[in-house]
Amino acid sequence: MTFSSRISSRDPFPEHLEALSTDALEILNSKLHRQAELEYQQEGEPELETRFRLEFLAEELDKRDSSGTGSAQDAGSNVTQAPASPESDRMANA
Repeated sequence: MTFSSRISSRDPFPEHLEALSTDALEILNSKLHRQAELEYQQEGEPELETRFRLEFLAEELDKRDSSGTGSAQDAGSNVTQAPASPESDRMANA
């Protein structure tokens, strides 16, 4: 499997962002922003799915910022939910 610094709208995306560590969430945020920049350069604006994912991700990051805590994984609780995709699994282990 090859590394990519972007995540396209066709790539799998985790359904439950709260299950990701803050580090994995920040990596996903970076990949989405890089994808949005590429789409903007190529098409004049990011795809609708990319914009939706960025908004979904921003909501989770804002929630963590306002609560002053990370995800349940960051706090050391036992989260039994598996990552939604191999991509999120790799991000969680980065």
